[in-house]
Amino acid sequence: MLPLKSIYLVGLCVLLWAYRPTPSGGASHPERIKWIVEKTSTLSIAGSTNINKFCCQVTEYTGPDTLMTLRETGGVKETGVSLQGLLRIDIKDFDCRNGIMTSEFKHTLKYQQYPELIISFLSLERLPFDGPDNSAVKGWVEVGLAGACKKFEICYTSGKSGGNDLELIGVRAFGFSDFGLKAPRKMGGLVRVNDQLDVQFRLRLHRIN
Repeated sequence: MLPLKSIYLVGLCVLLWAYRPTPSGGASHPERIKWIVEKTSTLSIAGSTNINKFCCQVTEYTGPDTLMTLRETGGVKETGVSLQGLLRIDIKDFDCRNGIMTSEFKHTLKYQQYPELIISFLSLERLPFDGPDNSAVKGWVEVGLAGACKKFEICYTSGKSGGNDLELIGVRAFGFSDFGLKAPRKMGGLVRVNDQLDVQFRLRLHRIN
């Protein structure tokens, strides 16, 4: 049988072990980084008709200019990355390099009733600058167009363009029909615009913290 003193020592050791401090690495430490969206950022929407191809572009971004990445970590393990902020693109700024096509494109997007295309950023699988240049990273956005909203998964490529500068290029195919729109037809249906559109936005970002 153990002496009473030994029993006390064993009990004290058990208590000390049970109430030991949690290592600081186990806590969640969100990392917030703010980015300025440079005016040289662009958006292009490419499509085709039964006759030729077209591309409508916004070559200078003038909307909200700040995005934020927020990374949640638990110890050494990353638990998620959110990309917060949005792009508000004036549909009147699109130029299809053809007056008739530009007018028809804006009319199809109902720009007088819904003057903006809105891209809200939701998440990234990782921070884009954590990988090598031109590495792929996926994320989710919500696109608002012509009064409808829809979520899409976007495939990005990223590259550093300076000490605190980052270029993020996102691409995605979607259709007029995704937003309840009907692809235009002209000349009694002889010229038909195909439903699918290929969207690319090229974000030039400057880190400010």
